[in-house]
Amino acid sequence: MGRTVQLVGLPRIQRHDQDDSAQTSTAGVEIHLCLELPRITDSNMAMGQVAHAVLSAIGTPAWMLHDLAETARIAAQYMVLHSAAPSYQLLVSTDEDGITVAVTDYTPPGLTASPAWQPVSHDNGADPGGTRAAPSDGMQLHRTPDGHIRLRTESRWRQAPPSA
Repeated sequence: MGRTVQLVGLPRIQRHDQDDSAQTSTAGVEIHLCLELPRITDSNMAMGQVAHAVLSAIGTPAWMLHDLAETARIAAQYMVLHSAAPSYQLLVSTDEDGITVAVTDYTPPGLTASPAWQPVSHDNGADPGGTRAAPSDGMQLHRTPDGHIRLRTESRWRQAPPSA
């Protein structure tokens, strides 16, 4: 069961020893992080910085790190502009396949099942069949029937780094 942790400032990571060509040491290890931020001025920038710090701390290769942190910042900005929720959450999870980063305005009311996330098509319509949803290699927008929003992306450990 998780514990509630309060951050009094942004985390600082002093690690500079990552090898871009090496597979991360956390591959195969499951990590689940949930961080909630209030909806205030520049909270999207803080979300991107926190994502960068957390991803760096768990050993994310540099070629994945920037894109995932920037995705978290953009998703947080979208959340601030398109949701009236007073706060939103950064969700980071890893498994043997890769990293999933999501930002959502959904706060579970307790120990309940996950809501029914439905993909949203490029024309902003509900896509319950998932046939017109964004491709899996980019940011995916989902909504619940009661209007909550989630933006999520996945990145694979074994994916080759982009060529220079």
